[in-house]
Amino acid sequence: MATSGQDVTQDDVARVAGVSRSLVSLALNGSPKVAAETRRRIAETATTLGYRVNAAAASLARQRSRTIGLVLPNLRNAFFEQIAHTLGDATGARDLALFVTVGSDRPEVLHRAVESLLSVRVIGLILVSPWLPDEDLIAIGEEVPVCLIGRRSPGGSVDSVRVDEEAAARLLVGHLAELGMRSVGYVGPRVVNDTSRFERESALRFAAQAAGLTLDVRECDEDAGPAVRDMLRSRHEPLGLVIHNDILAIDAVPVLRETDRHPGIDVALVSYDNTYLARRGEFSLTSIDQPEDVLGTTAVRLLCERAEEGTTSAGSPRDVVLEPALVIRGSSEPDRVCG
Repeated sequence: MATSGQDVTQDDVARVAGVSRSLVSLALNGSPKVAAETRRRIAETATTLGYRVNAAAASLARQRSRTIGLVLPNLRNAFFEQIAHTLGDATGARDLALFVTVGSDRPEVLHRAVESLLSVRVIGLILVSPWLPDEDLIAIGEEVPVCLIGRRSPGGSVDSVRVDEEAAARLLVGHLAELGMRSVGYVGPRVVNDTSRFERESALRFAAQAAGLTLDVRECDEDAGPAVRDMLRSRHEPLGLVIHNDILAIDAVPVLRETDRHPGIDVALVSYDNTYLARRGEFSLTSIDQPEDVLGTTAVRLLCERAEEGTTSAGSPRDVVLEPALVIRGSSEPDRVCG
């Protein structure tokens, strides 16, 4: 234990209390958004450790740079690469810098990524499909302006911009139904706190029911191949196979080939994101297009507007919803030309 309260930081309090530093900051500032029991535990921990506010550090923390922080879930998904490029252009157009860091599907790693950006006093944070509970995101939004990409706002002062998942599901399921698929299978990532993934699954289930089709769900790790094989063994054909994103969908392509399934006849393969992977001839994926240029520029605009208001608690959250488009290729209709 530190011998001087001045040596104890909010990071120390967070580690001992088993919460995020953002939640510690909220609790010690008396925010009513922190549950009473959590606030009590944090206060007791701070007292036990001898924590006291460093006025000079608090003043310094309020001085912001001209940098926006970006937290990506991982570096595997080509869509995240495209989003980062768009955000770089959007911040550069405002004479701002973009500081990129990578999180994880483990909340503690994601929190460390967020804390690393807060430590350099960024103007605000853009988080792409973050794997964090709503309470944690709201807490971060109390410290600094936050905009989410690809996830609905959890409330508080956290803004968001995303594609309409219900509309995307209707486009995909409608396409599969027109092709004569009798059932729909969805393969998504196995992540505990992925709100975006569960919202996508729910939208697909509703769209399938409305079209009179059944929906079967499988979870996968980084390789979707085993889940696809299991789906093919257990479902009647013709099957509409919906994969959570392009990077996972390319794992399905060799599985379909090795099991002698024919696109658009036995199986129709579709996915999300319409990345450059979907356009490659060996994959030719039918995919939902999410306009990353609009997602990126809108996120930067919302963040800058929130920062210019001078407070993270001003106004209700803004949730901008964009319309998706379906780009049809050979994975669902074999006569389609790749493009």
